[in-house]
Amino acid sequence: MNKLCSGLGKTHDTLTDIGYWIGVLALFAILIMFCYEITARYFFRSPTQWINDFTGYFLLFSTFLLAPRLTRERAHIEISFVKDALPEKPRGYFSAMLFLLAAVACVWAGWYAYEEAMRQYSRGISTMAVVSVPRWWMSAVISYGLINSGIYFLRASIMEFQSSLTRQGR
Repeated sequence: MNKLCSGLGKTHDTLTDIGYWIGVLALFAILIMFCYEITARYFFRSPTQWINDFTGYFLLFSTFLLAPRLTRERAHIEISFVKDALPEKPRGYFSAMLFLLAAVACVWAGWYAYEEAMRQYSRGISTMAVVSVPRWWMSAVISYGLINSGIYFLRASIMEFQSSLTRQGR
C-alpha cells in the first residue's frame, strides 16, 4: 500500500511539474505578446486585435497551472498567528485540520469548475472576443489547478497528522 501511495505521489508530482513548466511558458508567451504589441503599435502603427484576449487567457492558464506546485511547496499565503499561539501538541493537529479544510474547499471549487467545463463543452460555448476560443478550455484549467492544489492540501494534512502522532508518541 505504501509503495502504491508513493508511486501515485510521484506521478502527481510529475504531472504538477509538467503543468508548472507549461505555466512558465505561458508567462513567457505573455511577455513576448506584449513586446510584439508594443512594436506593432508604436513602430509600425498597426496594433493587434487579439493580444489583449490572449494575454488574459494565458494569465489564467499560468495562474492555475502554477498553483499546484506552489501549494506543494507550501508557498501559499498562511496567516499563522492562531496556530503560533497554540501549544506544541495541538499545533500539528490544528495545521492538519486547516490543510484538510483547504483541501475540501479546493476540491469542491474544482469540481464545480469541472461541471461548468462539461456544460460549456456540451453546449459549444465560446468566448466573446476578437478571436473566439472554447470557454471550456479555461474552466478545465481552473478545475485542474484547484483539484490538484486540493490533493496537495490533503497530502499536507496527512503528513501533518502523521507528524503530530509521531511527536505525541515520543
